[in-house]
Amino acid sequence: MQRDEKDLAVVLREASMENIRDLEELMSGQGFVLVTLNSFDVAGIGQGSRVYILARKSDNLCSLLSTSQLVEKMDAANGRATAAKIWFTQIWLAHLDLLYTQRDRGPHERNQWIDATFTKEMLEQAVREHINGFVRRLNPNELMQSDVYEVLTAEKGTDIARYTKRFLDLMCECGMLDERGDGVYRQSLLSAVEMKENYDRTLAPLMIDADMLTERVRLATLSDALLTKTAEEESNGGTQWA
Repeated sequence: MQRDEKDLAVVLREASMENIRDLEELMSGQGFVLVTLNSFDVAGIGQGSRVYILARKSDNLCSLLSTSQLVEKMDAANGRATAAKIWFTQIWLAHLDLLYTQRDRGPHERNQWIDATFTKEMLEQAVREHINGFVRRLNPNELMQSDVYEVLTAEKGTDIARYTKRFLDLMCECGMLDERGDGVYRQSLLSAVEMKENYDRTLAPLMIDADMLTERVRLATLSDALLTKTAEEESNGGTQWA
């Protein structure tokens, strides 16, 4: 924690309830939710301590994940916005599978964040298995000019490792993941809080199939629907991809 963050935490801890409510209203207008947690709320917080988190609302895009930033971080050499979005979204969903689905953990179970770890190799393998075991088995004749299909099936064997490393670096920079050393990454508390706050308004609406409503599904399969939804919102003035 930075010095200014510690100073701010002290101010918040000593603030009156009225001042906290005023701050919550101010932050809400800026697209954030002020979340206060203690040792009874989640693991990893010391007894008697509090953690203050500014969690983004679902319609408030992190500036580090804007289209220009994704292109720069994910595909700087080629400058392909579509490919950058697709690779980031696909790897993001695969990493959620590692953090949630494979742990039989629901998106609202933020308390398990402290044990939610994976390695770079595990993420690479998850992406590879999704592309080879799911995407490549789709019938291209039944797809309506799917950019997701075209980009992922064009993978020649080295793209996965390269894009995975770029994704991990970007997620650490955004504060969504913490690098623990030896290629191990852990979900941040911020990430767990934002998933709990925003899941019902982002990923849940995509799970419209009856089977999806009755059992846990691999989130990696939602990439096409998520990118299509995002494109529609963008054309209507949305801010999912700035």
